[in-house]
Amino acid sequence: MTFVAAPAKALFAFSRGTQATLSVAQPLIAALIADDRPAPQRLAAAALAAFAGFFAVFALNDLLDIDMDRRRFAHPRPYEGTDLDGVGGRHPLARGRLSRRAALAWIGGLGLVAVVITALLSWVCVALFAVAALLQVLYCRLATVTPYKFLVSGVMVAVGGSVGWFTVSTVVDPLRLGLFLVWMAAWEIGGRNIPNDLADLDEDRHLGVRTLPVVHGPRAGAATACGFLLVAGAASCALAWVALGSFGPPGLVGTVLVTAATLVRPGLALLRRPEPPLALAVFNRASFQPVGVLAVLAVGLATTG
Repeated sequence: MTFVAAPAKALFAFSRGTQATLSVAQPLIAALIADDRPAPQRLAAAALAAFAGFFAVFALNDLLDIDMDRRRFAHPRPYEGTDLDGVGGRHPLARGRLSRRAALAWIGGLGLVAVVITALLSWVCVALFAVAALLQVLYCRLATVTPYKFLVSGVMVAVGGSVGWFTVSTVVDPLRLGLFLVWMAAWEIGGRNIPNDLADLDEDRHLGVRTLPVVHGPRAGAATACGFLLVAGAASCALAWVALGSFGPPGLVGTVLVTAATLVRPGLALLRRPEPPLALAVFNRASFQPVGVLAVLAVGLATTG
């Protein structure tokens, strides 16, 4: 059992499995606001493709950053803290817990599953998945080039999340889809990207990684993150209002409460105290916002049913 468990744990950590699993909520929300009564088999196929796709893309990030991550461990964070990205161990490929051959096979196999399923659902989904993967590559290549690469990350997550919409519908509602895209991009930037950069401030300084907190300081990073978190919160609540027929009053109230607890309150706390340990806590809490919104949307659909 230990012989099997060790590689499985390394692969889970390689794909940042906890974060990848939470991310599946994004395309599922897009699917349910596009069609609140989708065919169950299409929704199940979309969920399976999302699992495979997110596990592949998160792993691709670690593969592309392997050399930098190897150097990262020479200057680890000067503090301890729970990190959703580190469940199972941070960067197992860079630590030698996983071979490059196994890493390539894992990414290739998962990517193939995601592409085949999305192709069966819609070729638009295949194109969007490919764009998201290319944006991930671009983001990694910009690590030491510009602190504004967080914009690429925001677009990448918005594009990836929108795949869910086109798994169940070919009709575009500009307002609903537009609010969803703004929400996803702002949530990624303010809730995950910049807080994660602030949490890694000391490591990134040693590595020459250009992030907003490194180049412009922790306070500017925290202020920018807070601004994007407020935009994300407003967009998600506006989406729940616009799609009230799907969310229902319970879903709308639930979205407001979830957003206040996972985005607004943590963002304001970070603005007051722009410190790496708190930034990591903001990252962890914000990661649960789409899952919370998906849960209250499901309740709304059940009660408006």
